Amino acid sequence: FYYTDLKYLGLNVQKIDSSCKSAWSDEIRSNYLMKNGGSSGAKGLNAGQLSKQQRRSYDANFKLMVINAAEASNNCQAAKRYGVAECRVRYWRAQKERLQNANTMRKAFRGPKSGCFREIDTRVSEYVSEKRNEGMPITRALKIPPTEFKASLGWCKRMMRRNGLALRRKTSLAQCLPSDFREKLLSYQRYVLGLRKKHHYPLDQMGNADQTPVYFDMPSHVTVEKKGKKSVLVKSTGNEKSRITVTLTCLADGTKLPPYVVLRRKTIPKEPMPPGIIVRAQEKGWMETELVVDWLKVVWGRRRGGLRKTRNMLVLDAFRGRLTEPVKKQLHSMNRDLVIIPGGMTSQLQVLDVVVNKPFNALTPTGRIQKPAVRLLCEWVLQAWDAVSSESIINGFRKCYISNAMDGSEDNVLWEEVGPAEQHEEDRSDERQD
Repeated sequence: FYYTDLKYLGLNVQKIDSSCKSAWSDEIRSNYLMKNGGSSGAKGLNAGQLSKQQRRSYDANFKLMVINAAEASNNCQAAKRYGVAECRVRYWRAQKERLQNANTMRKAFRGPKSGCFREIDTRVSEYVSEKRNEGMPITRALKIPPTEFKASLGWCKRMMRRNGLALRRKTSLAQCLPSDFREKLLSYQRYVLGLRKKHHYPLDQMGNADQTPVYFDMPSHVTVEKKGKKSVLVKSTGNEKSRITVTLTCLADGTKLPPYVVLRRKTIPKEPMPPGIIVRAQEKGWMETELVVDWLKVVWGRRRGGLRKTRNMLVLDAFRGRLTEPVKKQLHSMNRDLVIIPGGMTSQLQVLDVVVNKPFNALTPTGRIQKPAVRLLCEWVLQAWDAVSSESIINGFRKCYISNAMDGSEDNVLWEEVGPAEQHEEDRSDERQD
């Protein structure tokens, strides 16, 4: 058919390149239709119908412009003015209310539909929510007896999209706030505010301390690999569970005190440690009562004003090792006021949990093939601690109701999003991790 009709048009077949045989030009198609009167399989069609037309998409802003023009004149004039088909104008005018409520850049109303069996969708979604509230794992095989419910995998996928469900990887356990969270928060805020009004602490005499684990090896669980490869291996040193405990201390003016490291061993290594860090050893690597007292003497007692025993306020969580009699006695001798964060609220009121510990852990070098020496690990701790900005610490004390304004103008800072300083800190930690 191809060669016969080309000869009929008076063209030399031998001079036509083979790469052009799959597509005729518009001129050849027009001549062909004119000579054949639309026959040879093209009966009833014209050249415009045979030529390929590029489909275009329009956003909601453009459609509303066309609708306004059509309402001012008529559909035909608006279609001619904006270069669209008149049927499109009628279709858009029927969607006017939806277009006005949509995003101006939206081009189509696609997405999950309501489904044919809404009641089934609702009951299955309630079943999933009930099981997830109990902490039970749910897969797309819902484990409902087939005699009671049976559906295809495709229906399950569409139902999940309609109800905002997806397969998720297990994450670390997040702290759940207690049911009486607001009452505890108000009581804590009144107590801290009362101490500040009574003693008028300067910013460099209000501090917070907390422990964070640092592992000898924290290999990444994600790597770049070719698609389709069944086995994806990530090398490690085999020391994923070997760790040290680091006690970080900071003041409301942004000052960072030396890190206090507890090694999981009986004796301190003989090799010299880098300056600016304090190293101790404990068989289980825990911050027990004796080490808490030692930390008060060598870290908290050596801050500015510590030797003069200036009145100070120390904020700690409700760890039992810090509430023993030896610890209280040592704190009393240092002229301090101890503030204990209510149980279950450290994620909101612990400065080092809110703005410091996350970037600190992210900035610590990871993924080494060889197990690092204790000195090298201490150097990494110092580098990560130095990378935490003073501005983020200051904002953290304000966010945790410790150094915020006394007139109540900053009482809502707890509910604000992460500020520029904290966001910059997280961005830097992401870059270091990359």
